[in-house]
Amino acid sequence: MQTIAAVLRTMGAARPYADSRPLALETVTLDPPGRDEVRVAVKAAGLCHSDLSVINGDRPRPLPMALGHEAAGVVEALGAGVTDLEVGDHVVMVFMPSCGHCDPCAGGRPALCEPGAAANGRGELLGGGRRLHDAAGELNHHLGCSAFAAHAVVSRRSLVKVDRDLPFEHAALFGCAVLTG
Repeated sequence: MQTIAAVLRTMGAARPYADSRPLALETVTLDPPGRDEVRVAVKAAGLCHSDLSVINGDRPRPLPMALGHEAAGVVEALGAGVTDLEVGDHVVMVFMPSCGHCDPCAGGRPALCEPGAAANGRGELLGGGRRLHDAAGELNHHLGCSAFAAHAVVSRRSLVKVDRDLPFEHAALFGCAVLTG
């Protein structure tokens, strides 16, 4: 499917960003969710210091990249193997997917997931690969989310189901700002 995403193609743009415009809204292709993945309609996303650190080059990531990782939305489609979510569920995206099996995950420290950190560093989803494309090829995922977009495909392990009564703009903060604090 086609979606709109905020894509970063170069790091280190001059400030103020309102003038240099390091992000560009682009129409990109989003693959359907693969095994253990979910497509989410993004309803709210926060701009986090981690996003700014990628833009200014303090936190280098592979480019081009669709940014954003602090978000909430509605489940639109489920990949094979996802049995604990339903279309229409409200979810929060988290910046560190947890495999559930590595030593830190097994020890109750999922924020230190080794496969999750490795996938994030490569610009991939936890299950491997990328689901975003433009005419030139693949686009990297930011922290497994790429939430500055109308729609995102993410690992099931990057989502937390939340109550439908929680406003999206509040729920989005739980994915990074509250989690980090």
